Amino acid sequence: MINEKSVENIRTYGVHHDTGAGRSRVLFEDIGFVRDQKAEYVILSGCHPPEGMPHVFRALKNILDRFRVSYSFLSKEYCCGWMPLGQPAVMAKNEGDIAKSKELAQSFVQENFKQAETLGAKTIVLFCAACEPTYSNFKSAAKFQVISYGELIEGHFPGGKLSLEADYYAGCYRFRRRITQLPIDVEPARRILGKIEGLKINDLDNNLCCYVPPHLGKLINSLKTRTIINICTGCYHNLQRVLKDKGEYQVKMLPEVVWESIVE
Repeated sequence: MINEKSVENIRTYGVHHDTGAGRSRVLFEDIGFVRDQKAEYVILSGCHPPEGMPHVFRALKNILDRFRVSYSFLSKEYCCGWMPLGQPAVMAKNEGDIAKSKELAQSFVQENFKQAETLGAKTIVLFCAACEPTYSNFKSAAKFQVISYGELIEGHFPGGKLSLEADYYAGCYRFRRRITQLPIDVEPARRILGKIEGLKINDLDNNLCCYVPPHLGKLINSLKTRTIINICTGCYHNLQRVLKDKGEYQVKMLPEVVWESIVE
C-alpha cells in the first residue's frame, strides 16, 4: 500500500522522512547556498544527499562561485517520491500502487517546476541519482531544460590540474529501467575528467551493479587504485560502506575532484 504518511510529509515539508530541517541547515546555514532567488539554474538537491555528503555540496558551491554561475536552491524542494513510494510499489509488483506513485511523482515534480518558473530559471539541475529517472519522464513537458549536475559543471569548467590516478565508476543505473525507458547520458562527467591535466583514469565496468553481490565482488577486484570517483549518489554511499574496512580507500564524488583540480 502507498505510504500515506510519506505522501503527507512530502506535501507538508517537501521531504518524505522528516521536517527537512537537516537539509535546510546543511545547505543554507552551514554551506550558505542561495535559495529562492531569481537565477538561471535551479538546483535540486534531493532529500538525503545534503546530510549524507555535505562536503560534496561544499565543493559544488565552491565551483559555482568560482565560475559565477547564476543558481538557486529551493527552500521547500518536493521529493520525487521514488524511495518512499515508487520503489516499494515496484518491489511489491503492485500495479495499482505503481500507477499511484507515478501520479504522485508527477504532482511533486510539477511543484518544483512551478517554483523554478517563478524564479525565472532556464534550467533545472538534478543532483540526486534517484530523482533523475523520474524527472526524465516529465522533462519534455517542462518549459526549461532538465540536466544533471555533471552537465552544469561541464558547461562552466575550462579544465584543471591534479596529480592523481583513480578508478572511475559511473554506475549501472539498472534501477532506472523500472521508472523510465529514456537513456541516461553519463558522458558529460567523463568529458570533465578528461579536462583535468595529470589525472589518470581507470574506467570500471559500468555493466556491473554495486548493489548485486556477485557484481560488487568483481567490481572491487577490478580496482587498480585506492581512489574511486563516482557520479551516482547511491553508488557513492554503497562503495563507501563496502570499502570502509578494506583499507585506506577514498570514495569521491565528481565535484570534489573538480574542485581539487582547480585549487591544486
